[in-house]
Formats: sequence, structure tokens, C-alpha cells
Amino acid sequence: MEDIIIYTKEETLDHKRGFCKGEEDIDIFYWEFSFTPKKMNDIEKIYFATKGFIRGYFEVEDSNGLDILEWNKKSWVSIKPIPCKQFQGFKYADNLPELNKTATKPKTK
Repeated sequence: MEDIIIYTKEETLDHKRGFCKGEEDIDIFYWEFSFTPKKMNDIEKIYFATKGFIRGYFEVEDSNGLDILEWNKKSWVSIKPIPCKQFQGFKYADNLPELNKTATKPKTK
């Protein structure tokens, strides 16, 4: 499965987490791409970066298979901030080893 990273403004991330006035009763948010990622149907997590760091991710609930990913705002998971240079569009998370180490769940005995 694939995960992606989006770099955005802090205000946009606050909106996508449902923190803006009038969004208290909205649970489902989405990200619309200007072009469809090749691995769209395999995306499980959508990470968000802002102000030079990856801050956390949402568990993707649905994809229309074309250009939109949907998630429940309650699925947000904060992570230890990981440095990230600003970029446009999206990146696949498997290209960032630091993220893979942080996001990996410890093995249980």
C-alpha cells in the first residue's frame, strides 16, 4: 500500500482537521488533486506537512478512483515532527525513510 505527503499552509491543515469555525459538525473532509496519482487506489494514509515539518496523517476512508481522497477528521494521528522541505503537489511517503521509521508500529511479542 502507498501513502502520500501533502505540503500546505497551516490554515489549510487546520481546515482539513475541522478546526475552523462552522466545521464542528463536519466529520468527512477531502483532498482533490489537480492530477490523479498513479497509485490512487492504494493510498492508505495522507500525511500533511506545514511550516517545514510533516505533522501527522489521516487514515484514508475512500477514493473516487480519480482525483479525491476522503477521511474522517477523527482519524488524525499526530507524529513527532519530521523535517520536510516545501514542495508543490504531493510525494509518495515511501521515498522518505525517516517517515517510514516513525510511522512503523512496534512489533508485539
